[in-house]
Amino acid sequence: KTAGQLKKIYVKEGDHVRQGQLLAELDDADYRLGVEALQIQYDQVSDEVARAKRLYEKKSMSANDYEKASAGLRQLGVQLQVNKNKLEYTRLYSPVSGIVESVNFSPAEMVDAGTAVFTLLDVSRMEVVADIPAKTYMNRGNIGAVTCRQSQSDGRIFPMQIVSIVPKAD
Repeated sequence: KTAGQLKKIYVKEGDHVRQGQLLAELDDADYRLGVEALQIQYDQVSDEVARAKRLYEKKSMSANDYEKASAGLRQLGVQLQVNKNKLEYTRLYSPVSGIVESVNFSPAEMVDAGTAVFTLLDVSRMEVVADIPAKTYMNRGNIGAVTCRQSQSDGRIFPMQIVSIVPKAD
């Protein structure tokens, strides 16, 4: 959601990642300074608005002047939040659990807002295509549960659902 120079990449192609895992960071120095500068300005205007409120309550300040001061404080508050959001956006988290299919940049490269730094393969829903013997196809009405074993070394078994059966010659 924000542009910047890649500071650190924590994953490589082929890595399994979980949703919410930190994948990379952009250099956040300028964003931190922006937040700090606005925070100082916000605190100062906040004090001024507090004094203006006391003057307004004592009828020593017009309602219009007090409303302008209050509106200025609210506007600074919004700008401060926008800059805090940009600072937060310098940390790139995985939106899904899956596998890092590609890393499109290297550390120190500049990335623009909206640029895909990674390509992730979402493994929460996968489609498996399998060829089955003709004899099994002929008895497809009797097929009960379908499962898939991840690998021989792992041995985990995953339940599957038949989405379609397409007959092919041979």
